[in-house]
Amino acid sequence: MQALRHPIHHLRLALPAPSIHRPWSRSSVPPIFIPITSRIVRGRGVMSSRREDSIPHELRTAAEPRQNRLYPVRLSHVEYANSSVRLLQLTLPRQDCDDVYQEPFSFLPGQWLDVHIPSISTAGGFTITSTPADARVLPSLDSPIDPPDGENPELSVSESRGREPFVELAVQEAQANPPAAWLWKPLEEILGKPLNIRVGGSFTWPPSVNEISAIKNVVMIAGGVGINPLISILAHLNNESSTSPPLHVHLLYSSRLPPGHTAAHKSSESPSIEDLESQILFLPRIRSIIRSQQQARRLRVSLDLFLTPASSSEQVSVESPADLTEDGTKGPFRAVHGQDGKRDSRESVAYVCGPPQMTDTMVEMLEIIMGAEGGKSRIFYEKWW
Repeated sequence: MQALRHPIHHLRLALPAPSIHRPWSRSSVPPIFIPITSRIVRGRGVMSSRREDSIPHELRTAAEPRQNRLYPVRLSHVEYANSSVRLLQLTLPRQDCDDVYQEPFSFLPGQWLDVHIPSISTAGGFTITSTPADARVLPSLDSPIDPPDGENPELSVSESRGREPFVELAVQEAQANPPAAWLWKPLEEILGKPLNIRVGGSFTWPPSVNEISAIKNVVMIAGGVGINPLISILAHLNNESSTSPPLHVHLLYSSRLPPGHTAAHKSSESPSIEDLESQILFLPRIRSIIRSQQQARRLRVSLDLFLTPASSSEQVSVESPADLTEDGTKGPFRAVHGQDGKRDSRESVAYVCGPPQMTDTMVEMLEIIMGAEGGKSRIFYEKWW
């Protein structure tokens, strides 16, 4: 990822507090995020999406934990998150209740799939963006509350006419990646096709910390399609039952505006938040979660949105809706320590996912912010290539 160079009056930089300021000796430029909680700034920087396709997914992730079996699925639904990302639903077959040795399909929020396509020799690696609840059978509303005498209640649920269990993947168009290219074929060529999947990955919720009950604050930092595992975690937390006090979740999300979007606006025009929702991956889903939690209060969710322009030098401003800046959090320091800087960092865990350079930078910053007293053990990260 290439940092942007601008006159300082164009930017509100997401720097840590002065007491922990870290000089940017590698490139003498400010951090990679450009916050736009009050405006969008377009500049010359470009977020790289170059992939190291020379290293197959299964080889790159060989040291990661994996389930020991493949599951058959069917590609049942495709829609567009934006012009470069497809959302794919893979429907799981009904579990055979007579096979007591069959391990039911399950995963943790944040994990990915090995996706085996019959016509391709190498498996693709794609992060699950749905929740574990989506992979369970949802009974239909007209299913009987009590099963008939002598009937196995579990069998009654699995045979209901409710929503079929599924897993969702967000797949970015990449013709150099054979599995991704296949999943971007015309819909009539791929819908209904059988695939095989295997769950893997250690970047998961709940975190591997000793006292999960002591965690009161979750910091999520996403770059580009690094939002994929974090949207699964966030949606899962949104589905959880109420906690007291509510869990704080601070999402810092950096995304690149597609070139077509940049070209569609002149310097005198300002894109609306509705226009942004059609371009920024999972922004509608994030806003929906924030709105729901403003009422339910199971979570306290805030979002800082950072945009990296594709290839333009003009500056365009836009007002952000109130639901994106509920508590005014700016940058990793306040996300960890709160607006007043008094929150104990030992109450926080941090999840970072994005391009390698961005991930390394953010992890180094968080290690300073969260301190030496076990801070590293509460920082979890995954890089996408």
